[in-house]
Amino acid sequence: MLHTQTWAKGAIVALAAAGFATAASADAVTLKTQTALPTQHALSQSYIKHFVDTLNEAGEGVVQLDLLGGPEVTPADRAPQALQRGVIDVLFIPAAYVSGVVPQAQAMMLQTVGVEELHENGGFDRFAEIFDEKLGAHFLAWSETGPGSGYYLYTTKEPPTKDGVVDLTGLSMRTTGAYRPLQEALNATTVQIPSGDVPTGLERGVIDGFGWPTVGLASIGLANQVNYRIEPSFYHLANVVLVSNRTWDGLSDEAKQILTDTAREYELSSVQEMIDRNKDDIAAADKAGVEAIVMEGADGEKYLGIANDAMWARVTDKVGEDEAKELRGLLDKQN
Repeated sequence: MLHTQTWAKGAIVALAAAGFATAASADAVTLKTQTALPTQHALSQSYIKHFVDTLNEAGEGVVQLDLLGGPEVTPADRAPQALQRGVIDVLFIPAAYVSGVVPQAQAMMLQTVGVEELHENGGFDRFAEIFDEKLGAHFLAWSETGPGSGYYLYTTKEPPTKDGVVDLTGLSMRTTGAYRPLQEALNATTVQIPSGDVPTGLERGVIDGFGWPTVGLASIGLANQVNYRIEPSFYHLANVVLVSNRTWDGLSDEAKQILTDTAREYELSSVQEMIDRNKDDIAAADKAGVEAIVMEGADGEKYLGIANDAMWARVTDKVGEDEAKELRGLLDKQN
């Protein structure tokens, strides 16, 4: 009898504990997230490692992220609209990919002050206002930027130089908003195709090259398909993590705080991730036989000047001189 009573009490305690655990789990909010880049891309891997995995550990019982996948879930050009409609809750995407809806986003690649300064000088808050107004989204993180991050142009054919700077006349270059201003300034013919179609485009001769981040060439399998890397790198990477406003507004204060704290940590850890991944990618490309075409000294400065002027001209054309001047004051340490 004693054993029966003891078992019964234990069962009641166990059931109560199980009920409590179920209730606690039921209180946790699971948010759907996707990356606009393939999940194997180095930038997506940084997001997964430093944000998704970290958040799921820190937010256990409160808020979790369910990674749906990459552009196979929703193509990159439609992902911002999917966020607006609430099809996905959290989106990781290069800022340039949303420039059609948020033209100011192109300026994010021109930041030279660093992410910590952007939080201190009002730059982050200004873009938070912009993403809220233009996309109906809460701006959570500005990631994979700073040292080690940027872009290179890669080609299958060796371009000539003109006045010390490479000339892309006659070359068809795969483009996005991140590369088009510079590619056009260098006289390239630009072709817009999804990043996943770049290998096929190279094989079929549809494109002779492309712009690419300073990371991710090897991880996406492109190191063996190009012959030249044009240096120095230009701009800075600018990836953003956005949360649908309807999702954000429905979260508890605790969930919002966990997301925000994790985002701040992620921004900083992703900077070092880019430094490390850049070294790995250069080594992989060199091993594959990619030859560097380097513009040094005054020629390199001229090349970077062309890149910056072309992008600021594009931004100014889209947002007007006054707003471009405001953004430049926040983003560029020279101002």
